[in-house]
Amino acid sequence: MKTFYITLLVGLVFLVNSCANPYEKEIKDVEEMQEILTGIQSSYETIELEKVIYAKETYSKNMEQIQKYYQPDTVDVNVANLLDFYKGVKKSAKGFEDDYQKIGEKIEFIDHQLTTLKNDLDNGIDMKDSVSIFLSNEHKNIETLQKNIGTILYNYDFIVNVHDSISNKVQAILIKNVE
Repeated sequence: MKTFYITLLVGLVFLVNSCANPYEKEIKDVEEMQEILTGIQSSYETIELEKVIYAKETYSKNMEQIQKYYQPDTVDVNVANLLDFYKGVKKSAKGFEDDYQKIGEKIEFIDHQLTTLKNDLDNGIDMKDSVSIFLSNEHKNIETLQKNIGTILYNYDFIVNVHDSISNKVQAILIKNVE
């Protein structure tokens, strides 16, 4: 009788092990990538595109006024340096909206890819030959996306901070000298 229970126990252990998903490690890897993607998406959602658009519009209006009312040889050196720094808004904002949209689309795409891959792994679909390739591709996609979000966040902070600190100074200079 004791032998029967031991045999039954060993049989159950083999049955459970044979039913276990062979992709547990890969599933964990995908889940980690999904967590990273969630962090990237949270960072992406902190960007207020309206602030960038407003900064670009204000920059254009201010520079238009500067060109209208100032001659290059009459501008004070400090004002010229301020305006040179302010021009960084234009440079950083160039293509910002397109980059922002592309990153949003890329986040959605990678999220879909990871969800699909995880579902396939959870269901034990036989892809032993290609699972490492899929994981490698998704790691590369996540790495590229991290770099892109870092760049766009840097540009966003620069645009908003420079606009907030310099736009009013430029407008004050205009008001002071145009009146």
